[in-house]
Amino acid sequence: MSDLMLSFDSAINAEGAPQRCVVIEKNKASKPPDYTIPRNDNSVRAYSKRNRIYVLRDFLLRNFPASLTPRSTILDVAGGRGDLSWILRNIDGIDAIIADPRVPNHRSLLKSVTFLVDHPEEANVRAVEGLPTYQPLAKLLPRILANSAASAAARGTGQRSDDQDLRIFSPKFMRIHVDNTLVEALRKFLSSSGSAVDLRDWDAYWQAERCKVESNKVYYGGTLPTKNTTGTIIDGEGCGQIAGARMALRAFQSLDLIVGFHPDQATEATIDLALLLKVPFAVVPCCVFPKEFPGRTLNGQRVRAHNELVEYLCRKHDKIRTEKLPFVETDTAKNVVLYMLKEDFEMQWLNSRHDEVE
Repeated sequence: MSDLMLSFDSAINAEGAPQRCVVIEKNKASKPPDYTIPRNDNSVRAYSKRNRIYVLRDFLLRNFPASLTPRSTILDVAGGRGDLSWILRNIDGIDAIIADPRVPNHRSLLKSVTFLVDHPEEANVRAVEGLPTYQPLAKLLPRILANSAASAAARGTGQRSDDQDLRIFSPKFMRIHVDNTLVEALRKFLSSSGSAVDLRDWDAYWQAERCKVESNKVYYGGTLPTKNTTGTIIDGEGCGQIAGARMALRAFQSLDLIVGFHPDQATEATIDLALLLKVPFAVVPCCVFPKEFPGRTLNGQRVRAHNELVEYLCRKHDKIRTEKLPFVETDTAKNVVLYMLKEDFEMQWLNSRHDEVE
């Protein structure tokens, strides 16, 4: 890792704001390892945990092809470290915005990519499915290389003939709580005429939210570093952050898909937001938090268990579908995904128009 030189390189996004990326340059001096990932056939849970986000990616690509294009914008609610958004951006070339009050941290993925790039033989071993050593990122590494080359070509910068430089982009993010306050602020604006007064109301909400989250200096995984001990530069606060009220409003209005993977307290608000915006969504609920949401009831009883939460959420719209994702379920990692497709909203609109005619 010490033989890898990483530096920031600026790019320009569609709104003219700087978007940062990491350029990984390999000098072939790093010694290849004499080991692979330790085999542990009994660690089914650990194996599942490593691969869950890739299982969700496969589900999204399979079910939302129209919403996952290079021109699409995805909202990754309570994305935490931002792994899903990072994967969509650097493997699939899809823009995703992390919506989380904490600052995202891509250090682990950057470390993995630099290792795989520097040790291609090890990457080949880890790319074989069905083995305990399987690492989805290793199998997808050629996609990262291809997107890196395409990005360099699009910017006219070219890429070295030996294809050793790798451009890794950090996804955009907004530091925000996805909660009922956000949903109601958007509902109020969308139901208004969009006048200057209405925009001031949205600005006031955004400023209050910014003040709340800016007091939180927590960087996902610890305090905010500028450089780790291996020499990998970590993106800081200004890298791709959506901080302005109007920019955030435009982002919400341009969404093509909303995703929440174990979004905790943001689970219900994520679905409410998608229903308000009439945007396809996929949400994997996990913890219930009955004390924080005493108003959730099902058949007259408070919602306390995961299966009750799923049923409660499904009752928000008769077109909400469910499916089990193929990873090991635990008490703290549920695998039921709730989702609606674009055609589900279109069918609702057609039905409403039919009722008006009658």
